[in-house]
Amino acid sequence: MGINFPDTPVLNQLYPIPITPGLPQYRWDGEKWVTATSIDMSGTVRYDTAQALTASQKAQARSNIDCLKKNYIINGAMQVSQENGATVGTTSGYYAADMFNYIFSNAGVQSFAQVASPAPSGSPNRLRVTVTTADASVGAGDFLFIGQTPEGLRVADLRLGSSAAKTFTVQFGVKAPAGTYSMSFTNGAANRTYVAEYVIAAGEANIDVVKSITLTGDTTGTWAVDNSAGVYIRWCLMVGTTNQLAAGAWGAGNLLGSPNQFNFMGTVNNVFELFDVGLYEGPVAPAFQVPDYPSELALCRRYYEKTGIVTTSSIATLMPTGFWTVEKRTTPSPFTWTVDVGTGATYSTVNSAPTKAFYQNAAHSQIATATITGNARL
Repeated sequence: MGINFPDTPVLNQLYPIPITPGLPQYRWDGEKWVTATSIDMSGTVRYDTAQALTASQKAQARSNIDCLKKNYIINGAMQVSQENGATVGTTSGYYAADMFNYIFSNAGVQSFAQVASPAPSGSPNRLRVTVTTADASVGAGDFLFIGQTPEGLRVADLRLGSSAAKTFTVQFGVKAPAGTYSMSFTNGAANRTYVAEYVIAAGEANIDVVKSITLTGDTTGTWAVDNSAGVYIRWCLMVGTTNQLAAGAWGAGNLLGSPNQFNFMGTVNNVFELFDVGLYEGPVAPAFQVPDYPSELALCRRYYEKTGIVTTSSIATLMPTGFWTVEKRTTPSPFTWTVDVGTGATYSTVNSAPTKAFYQNAAHSQIATATITGNARL
């Protein structure tokens, strides 16, 4: 198949834009199209040195390539919050936005919420943890972290647990008090962990900054490539000695942070904000791009969905039926059915599967609308 080059190119024009992995990009030299750049399937950029690309042309080529990189994080712009909206939560395991929960065990009180505060990327939302009761003394078993768990199918191409394990980079926006903070990456079997540190300097305290962590994947251990937990990713805010691991190397166990971790819970009204989160293959992360909302919502619905059906009847027993909008990771549990408008309803048998219809028997009711919730989270 021939290439449909532009009819009236200008000097040094590049084509195509964006570049396609495995295929070359061309440059118009004033007389003919010549090979300029290419990117192999691993994401490595290759330049034809004979063509003397300018710095700006190389930057353009790099930018075109970066936009093709897969972000392994789902809902990194905190756009989707099906379960809780902007409601503030204070219980461990609370999802302030789809795919992001916070888990803790300490003597203080903290809250977690999706807040309307524009991020540098243009996303209207970010996540916020606020200390409402301090815990200045860190017990051995104390911890607090924000987490996301991509399933094995999503991260299988990182080749974790093999000799071909790839290098990857997590990049994120953060606003927090000054101090040393930790991230951890743990396999689904919870026996292999890497802890990395990043620092909020005094001059960066409580302002929006971007941090980046690069590591090479574990070459040992068992890492799922199915619909179970692929990798536990955690932003640590507090950790006692029981869950500490020295930063910078893979180790055994299910650990959360380094011995240098700042105690975020030490002061009332401390605020930690997380936004613009991406995880990408390779040693460099591109600038964060806010995802297309409908596409991101569909990704989130694989793990949690709140949907609805409408049905009306005057008979004694109803069997309203609906369908999931996307295939679930697994059979949702719990599965809940809430009548929004109806009378005298009682409910029994539920049938729910990842790809099938769901239904509920309802005796002596006349349902107008109902909300159905399915939880297939990891």
